[in-house]
Amino acid sequence: MVLLLGVNLALWALLDFLHSPARAPLVLDGLFGWACYLLLGLAACALPARAQSRAAETRPLLVTVLAAAPFVLVVFSLASDLPIISRWPILFTLLGLAYLVCLAIRALGAAYGPVHWRPALTAIVLVLAAPSVAGILDLDTRLWVPEEQSQAQESDDADQAEALFYDQPSRIAAAVARVAPSQPGKPGFYFVGFAGDGSQGVFRRETLFANEVFGARFGSLERSVLLINDTDDRDSYPLASVSGLEQTLKVLAARMDLEQDVLVLFLSSHGSEDGLEVENGSLPLAQLAPEDVREALDAAGIRWRVIVVSACHSGVFVDALKGETAAILTASDAAHESFGCDDDRELTWFGEAFLKDSLPVSASLQDAFHKAAGLIAQREDTEHEVHSNPQLFVGELMQRKLAELPAPKPARDSRAYSVRR
Repeated sequence: MVLLLGVNLALWALLDFLHSPARAPLVLDGLFGWACYLLLGLAACALPARAQSRAAETRPLLVTVLAAAPFVLVVFSLASDLPIISRWPILFTLLGLAYLVCLAIRALGAAYGPVHWRPALTAIVLVLAAPSVAGILDLDTRLWVPEEQSQAQESDDADQAEALFYDQPSRIAAAVARVAPSQPGKPGFYFVGFAGDGSQGVFRRETLFANEVFGARFGSLERSVLLINDTDDRDSYPLASVSGLEQTLKVLAARMDLEQDVLVLFLSSHGSEDGLEVENGSLPLAQLAPEDVREALDAAGIRWRVIVVSACHSGVFVDALKGETAAILTASDAAHESFGCDDDRELTWFGEAFLKDSLPVSASLQDAFHKAAGLIAQREDTEHEVHSNPQLFVGELMQRKLAELPAPKPARDSRAYSVRR
């Protein structure tokens, strides 16, 4: 029993080391949490043993549990790293509990022979109560813990953030100054890209690619401004923030013919039922709500607007932004997630289907959306995912506007567009 206990503790320490940040120092305070959970484990084995019979020993059950524990630790550790777990946490929590219940019943049988209902019921209750007990106790069992920032470093970070925010208006003004002005009597397209989550490069790459594709199809490449969050690069582009978007639209509107020009606003990030996630490391940034986008567009006086939202739950933007002079394309409806936002991807599923496979070879924006929606549905069926249900809204006046604009010639080969890192 002591040998099995040593194996489990060594494996626990190894898994903790593998999941800890690089160069995190060893801190033995976590041994207190280990000791508490070991005592709870001893009590959890003693209760079913007493339910089995007053004469039953706890040791056979302890040996059985400790023998199976290394396998369970490895399985749960590997499973925690799978992206699919974070998509349906409740489902996989229930599956994990069901697995542990079956394992507990099997352990009782291995320790005491035929399983009786009283120890089985006791074991089931203990397994189901374990997550709640662990959550209440919330004991820290980490042995490798990253050092906390010193007050001097925190102060330095705050100074850097303040300087960065102070510099944003001039960066936005400089970016808009490079935009080609509107030509009298000739309607044109303008493009604003917004990559909200700076921790994952897929949103940056998708926004850059969207600028390239819309520029090729609608001639907006010299009339584009990009707001991009990137934790590794905060200098190449103005930050993507609510205030930054408001200022960009206001300054850009001064270079547009608001009666004839069309703005394409492309938003890419994680999303929720509250709007779009805006994150750039430790910078204090507000999240982008649908009402924020509407207010920014209205305040700038931009009448003709095409809004493309590539994010989970992006359908929440439709009701807030729809109007007679608006076209709105979203990667999903308000109640569902979209897919393909893993950091190692070049584009999300929506970005790949709409920007790469549809827009370059379609005769119109609407045709491109419908083709992309079909491709996404086929892919979701193949991958056994719940349909994201991309949404399209085009106001009556915008339908006429898009029909009146000179139709760009569709590209013959969508492979001509390559994602730039």
